[in-house]
Amino acid sequence: MVKQGPARFERDSKQSFKMGIIGAILKNPEDLHHLLKLKMASAAANRAIPSDPNLAFCYQMLRRVSGSFSIVILQLEPGLRNAVCVFYLVLRGLQAVEDDLTIPYDLKVELLRNLHKKIFDRDFHFPCGNNDYKLLMDKFYLVILAFLGLTTGYQEVITEITERMGEGMVKYLNTEIISREDYNEYCHFSAGLMGLGLTRIFYTAGMEQFTPDYLSNAMGLFLQKTNVIRDYLENINAQPTSRLRWPKEVWSKYADKPEAFMDETNYKQGLHCLNEMVTDALSHGLDCLHYMAALQDQPNLRFCATFQITALGTLAMCYNNVEVFRGSVRMRRGLTAKILDVKNMVDVYGAFYDFTRLIAAKIDKTDPSAVTTHKFVDDIRSICRFEIKNRRAFTIESKFGHETFLVVALFVILVIMLLIVTKQ
Repeated sequence: MVKQGPARFERDSKQSFKMGIIGAILKNPEDLHHLLKLKMASAAANRAIPSDPNLAFCYQMLRRVSGSFSIVILQLEPGLRNAVCVFYLVLRGLQAVEDDLTIPYDLKVELLRNLHKKIFDRDFHFPCGNNDYKLLMDKFYLVILAFLGLTTGYQEVITEITERMGEGMVKYLNTEIISREDYNEYCHFSAGLMGLGLTRIFYTAGMEQFTPDYLSNAMGLFLQKTNVIRDYLENINAQPTSRLRWPKEVWSKYADKPEAFMDETNYKQGLHCLNEMVTDALSHGLDCLHYMAALQDQPNLRFCATFQITALGTLAMCYNNVEVFRGSVRMRRGLTAKILDVKNMVDVYGAFYDFTRLIAAKIDKTDPSAVTTHKFVDDIRSICRFEIKNRRAFTIESKFGHETFLVVALFVILVIMLLIVTKQ
């Protein structure tokens, strides 16, 4: 077989990606509008990147490690978005150190415990990680210079959260998650602290009231638990050792070891375990809604809501879905684009209502967690039901027929023909 050269491979990959986008639009024609808006928003976000070389690097790395979600950060108020961007990248630096299995244990512990001090060293960088994270850590001094350019209030928040998160990472480097309490603490260190930090950054900017810590923590736990659930297969197959973070208290009720869920003969027990994990994550749904409803600045709401709605949509896809154990569960790009276009709390309530309705439709009354799942879903839907009027629907799959796309396509063709005729 003749091997493809790099250029040919790149062309074929791009063509395959484009065909994939076209196929997705044919299947979900209403996505086209949101994908076009996302493209325009992305262009506008690029124009908003500061000329300062340190901040420019930070925003470049933000795009690389967070993808389309960087758009909602760039839509924040200028001073605030710089602080959020730097905060995000500093914590990503911690994650890069934690995830790099080539770093000797003692050195890793030292770095995690002292990164909050090293971000005041203008020359600090540490080669570790892969791909985008390697570039981030190779040039981490540029993130530090951007950090040192922030006001003292922002620096204090970032320093404190970095120290607390680093200590938490050290605690769970080689510690198995046994109980639900362990699981909640691990998720607090991994993402709950980021929620607390963002709340304090909003408050320091003078744009929001100070939100109780338990609500800020819930925002982070909701996101982290979603990632832990969705990434089962990736983490269970990690080398040289599994990185699965499902608590033993849960999975041991259904199998002798969590790897057993990959065997199709254990799918039923695996789904029961998965559904209990999703139900646990849903327990934070109401707190997330209360947190977002208290936000006063629209860009701040859009920023927070984008992540929370995406998390709930992912949970809706994962619930009772055997693909979690044998493949990849990812939201289609068109739906992500629609979520990025959320504007207000009515949209948030609508999204939460629709995604919890999808979960409710999949609940099997024989599932061990069914009663609790119904309770959390019904609690969320009841608070949303009174807030949604004339709002957009959020669905995993399109409810519109291909006729809609054909009508739009015909209209575009007619416009092009009219322009050609007019030109002639």
